[in-house]
Amino acid sequence: MSAPLKLVRTLVALGVFCISLEFWARMDDYLSYGAPLSGAYNSEILYTRDSLGRLGKPNARYRKWRLNEIGFRGPSMKADRINILTFGASETFGLYEGEGREYPRGLERKLNERTGTQAFQVVNVALPGESAFTAALRAPRIVDIVRPRIALVYAAPADYIWLPYLSPSVAPATSTASPRFELRLTERVRTFAKSIIPQVVQNRLREREIQASESAATVVMDRLPEENVRRFHDDVTLLVTTLRARGVIPVVVTHANAFGPTLTDDDRRLLTSWRKFYPELKEEGFLDMERRMNDALRAIAAEQGISLIDVAREIPANRQNFADFVHFTDQGADIMADRLAIGLLPIAKRQLQGPSTRSSSE
Repeated sequence: MSAPLKLVRTLVALGVFCISLEFWARMDDYLSYGAPLSGAYNSEILYTRDSLGRLGKPNARYRKWRLNEIGFRGPSMKADRINILTFGASETFGLYEGEGREYPRGLERKLNERTGTQAFQVVNVALPGESAFTAALRAPRIVDIVRPRIALVYAAPADYIWLPYLSPSVAPATSTASPRFELRLTERVRTFAKSIIPQVVQNRLREREIQASESAATVVMDRLPEENVRRFHDDVTLLVTTLRARGVIPVVVTHANAFGPTLTDDDRRLLTSWRKFYPELKEEGFLDMERRMNDALRAIAAEQGISLIDVAREIPANRQNFADFVHFTDQGADIMADRLAIGLLPIAKRQLQGPSTRSSSE
């Protein structure tokens, strides 16, 4: 057999092999999650877009992530419950936890257990990447739909590293992008590669990617500017005051992360991994950012005379509780839910006693 023919046969065999793997990847999605065999299948099918950006699509599902009939993550809403909102970004929406293990679901279970009722319903209105600014603009519509009595605000500081990101998008009212073909095998190959490539190699690759981004960036910051912290303070304050103006009791929650007071080598690698998403801020700046943003949240609670649940000081900073730099494991989400349930319990009990004992300034 000639060399060209051998090459052709090898390429054809390789092509058939890859097509077979892609077919079984699609069959796996279909059998496991009811995914369509054709078309794109990724997390973007959970969302549509409006003038503010990403918006949950009612009854959408992607793998373990399910949205309910009004486009929020979680089960269908039940009538005659005391509704509690959870505002936030991907930490609240839930990323690495098992299905139903994200902290809003755990909070609902624990709060009902502690009150000996089934009176409370937690509605997870968070969206990945959503800033306090966007949440404040969406809050009036959400309150009109859900009619909550209490709202937890767990704002993500990292959204404020690059302030232009906070401007409303110019996306059309609804997404008009046509489905595009994509290989579902790609994500599985990437996940497999991450599991076998040594961490030291992965970290070096991240460092090279960050160096390339630094070369393209106009500014690389050692420390977050005070302007960014003020903007975070002002946007969370806007969300809080918007909720209070509509008769909702806001509760501010500080932001927890995986880093303790003394950094280990693993912690430093994790900081590099975090910086990959925000190359304009140097690694040391992230921990400084978290401290200053949490101080801003504590100040907001004092200024507004509202409750603060300081989980940043209560959740142990370790890899058992955090799957990465800020996202929870199942264990971490369970601890988060428990701390929130304890902090909310006095307010929750007053809600059970009737309207005469409630006020929006609790």
